Amino acid sequence: MTVLVRTMIAKFSFTRSKVLLRTNGLISKLKSTTRLLCSNSEENNGTEYDSLVDSFFRLDDEHKCLVIQPFVKWGPQKLTISPEEQVEEAVALVKTLPRWTVEDTIKIPLESLDRKALFKSGNLDKLTKLVRSNNNISAVFINFSNLKRVTSRILYDNFRVPILDRYKIVMRIFKIHATSKHAKLQVALAELYCIRSKAQQENVFFTHDPEKLKLMFDEREQKLKSEIQQLRTQRDLLRSKRRKLDYPVVAVVGYTNAGKTCLIKSLTGEETLQPKNQLFATLDVTVHSGTLPSGLKVLYVDTVGFLSDLPTNLIECFVATLEDAVLADIILHVEDISSTAFEYKRNHVLKTLKSLDEQVGTGNILNKIVNVGNKCDIVRNSEQFDMLLISAKKGIGLEQLRMLLENRILEVTGRKRITIKIENGGEEMRWLYKNSTILSEAPDDNDMQHVKVEVIITEANLNKFKHYFVKS
Repeated sequence: MTVLVRTMIAKFSFTRSKVLLRTNGLISKLKSTTRLLCSNSEENNGTEYDSLVDSFFRLDDEHKCLVIQPFVKWGPQKLTISPEEQVEEAVALVKTLPRWTVEDTIKIPLESLDRKALFKSGNLDKLTKLVRSNNNISAVFINFSNLKRVTSRILYDNFRVPILDRYKIVMRIFKIHATSKHAKLQVALAELYCIRSKAQQENVFFTHDPEKLKLMFDEREQKLKSEIQQLRTQRDLLRSKRRKLDYPVVAVVGYTNAGKTCLIKSLTGEETLQPKNQLFATLDVTVHSGTLPSGLKVLYVDTVGFLSDLPTNLIECFVATLEDAVLADIILHVEDISSTAFEYKRNHVLKTLKSLDEQVGTGNILNKIVNVGNKCDIVRNSEQFDMLLISAKKGIGLEQLRMLLENRILEVTGRKRITIKIENGGEEMRWLYKNSTILSEAPDDNDMQHVKVEVIITEANLNKFKHYFVKS
């Protein structure tokens, strides 16, 4: 009986093992199949998304562009920036792209920017003849924020060359200049917003399943935002570490190509900085150490330049980067006073900073701004500007700027410039060298065992000094 039971148990165990092996094998195969399906799905989505990107941003390696500047002569849509200045900026945008050139420019006055074809029939015929008669023109750049798909289609049918708007050109520049992971993710998110917006506004993806497209867009947005948030957290940690070092932070902001990087190089003497005379030369936040007249160390933060007439979601993608500017102790606003659109650019930068401040939530950004007029060496009537005038390139006015920054930093950070009487060669001196900025030392004429030390010190460190060394 015992032998029979043992035999039955052994057979049962053997059969159970075979079933488990088969079940585990089946589960393993199912898992492998699931992974393969998910992988294929992601790969297919990636391929499909890339094809959509190509359909919207299909730009060859180089183009000879006709730049068309539409402008409204009067009414609420009229801008304070002149058409000539707009054309100049459009040309600079095109030339920022490697091997791209401007074949010709033309300004077209309009009554409104809301026409389906943008231009009236007379102007459209005139432009069509101009484009078709010049074989050198390989693309037309309409210096307009974001053309509707139907407008682009009408213009393409007439001109028979690629139609570019401001969004497409700027996105192309961003893709070229984005070098860090953070910048690339932000550009990818901006690109996604553009494509999805086009898809929602107009029936252009009739060959695609709308639900599948929505799912693909949502998944890609979630993934990009998640990765950006991770980097944002890392940036918060870096800011926290900088605060522990107790160095004042000066964020340098301004309209694109105002001379921000050139100014930081002049203030810090950092030879690795290579300023470029082009729009959006900087997309990543970089931090550079400098010294103020008192010897106080300061960190200068270089930021992405501002540009008007861009879709809101393009700016929103760079909020994480621009937080460094909004949260700085001082915001140094560099203005190009050689620009004829000086006031327009100033108002745009201040409006954007205020909008960013509302998102980040500090609420006191206007109190931290120091305005400085750059490129004074190429301006004739500089007396009209009510601000400190400098030339970052020629080094004019930089010492005055350092003094101005020092005074404002002492004001906004609560640092104090005081004289402390301490024992000569004592522990107090070593502590002050480590935790404050020593301005001067002088022996006490009435007590040779003590010295008078002039320092710049934070309120927190002053309280620590009192706690450690002041007995009464």
